[in-house]
Amino acid sequence: MKRYILGTLLLSSFSILSASQSGQELLDAKCTACHMTSSSSEKLSNGKMGGPPMWGIMKKVKARYKEQSDGEAFVSAYALEPSKEKMLFPQATIDYFGEMPSMQGKVTEEELGKIAKYLYKLYRK
Repeated sequence: MKRYILGTLLLSSFSILSASQSGQELLDAKCTACHMTSSSSEKLSNGKMGGPPMWGIMKKVKARYKEQSDGEAFVSAYALEPSKEKMLFPQATIDYFGEMPSMQGKVTEEELGKIAKYLYKLYRK
């Protein structure tokens, strides 16, 4: 019984903490280990980005999805279940970066929604 209560309290604390985080905080915590958010980002893995820069991703998302809600849905769905078929970049990008690993279990749909909304604000053009 004590374990159940402790587990419930820990999950509740985590949910409250993630609910209070902004899109920018979530992006910084969950995405910038691989994706640069500006040309001056210093978070590079072994001198090489782990994935395409966010401005490039958002340029492709906005070109494909005219409605922001559709683009946000794509960002969330792709992060949870990435695949070559869904990727908006050419094969050369896959060859360079490899396929994105699934973020299932590392980020929630609610967090991805906040991240996607923030990305639209960050990269307005």
